[in-house]
Amino acid sequence: MADQPLAPALAGDERFALLSELLDESLAEIDLNVMLVYLIDLVKPKLLPVLADQFSLLDEAAWMLAESEEAKRNLIKSSAEIHRFKGTPWAIREAIRVLGFGEVKLQEGFNDRVYDGSFTFDGTYVHGAPSAWALYRVFLRRVITNDQAALLRRLLLSVAPARCRLVSLDYQSAPIRYNAVARHGGQYNYGSS
Repeated sequence: MADQPLAPALAGDERFALLSELLDESLAEIDLNVMLVYLIDLVKPKLLPVLADQFSLLDEAAWMLAESEEAKRNLIKSSAEIHRFKGTPWAIREAIRVLGFGEVKLQEGFNDRVYDGSFTFDGTYVHGAPSAWALYRVFLRRVITNDQAALLRRLLLSVAPARCRLVSLDYQSAPIRYNAVARHGGQYNYGSS
């Protein structure tokens, strides 16, 4: 505050001058290095778990899914906002996006379809089930392993609306090619989990 003098109208009043001096004294004692830890992009990688613990992320499936340093930093930075909008489609999309799985498509409400020829009843929708309004499916654009799918399911339990139930994580649009890079040894499946 000493660097910024009081406005002329306030400087003439002795009360404001004393208040300014008190603020200067109290702010001079504050150690700003303690607050620098919240500049998440500047924190050393070994301190990221400490920050994650402060945001109650260490026991979360999201922290286990954040495999890269960048994903961990992004998760810490956006955890408060995701928590604020918890229970919304935006929170689901954002949590998956922040973890590096890319954009996703959500399919909600499986029961509001009629036989009008605009789609086929191939198991994607349920006809005549009033309770199917609470079902949803997540379509990913990249392949995930079975253990990632299990962690994503746990993450969605904490982020999605409590009244909704996940039917499947679907990534059939990004299938595994038969080129000997991925093996069917239980780590991957055929595109839906």
